[in-house]
Amino acid sequence: MIALILIAATVIGAFIVFGNSLFVLGFALMACGLLGLMVFLATTAGAHKQPGETGAIVEERHYIGDPYGRHRLR
Repeated sequence: MIALILIAATVIGAFIVFGNSLFVLGFALMACGLLGLMVFLATTAGAHKQPGETGAIVEERHYIGDPYGRHRLR
């Protein structure tokens, strides 16, 4: 919704500055479309990754007692 308001503001501003014509309307809409396409392509593909998508697997193990069995050597 906010994107449509910004496009409308751009078109109205272009009409005020350059006059009311279909050429100005088309040029302003084309400029908004190109700017939106550049912003979309500049974003990273995986901006919001799900758990497990990081590519690094960290494994944590917990052992109970002495791992070398030193308590038996008394």
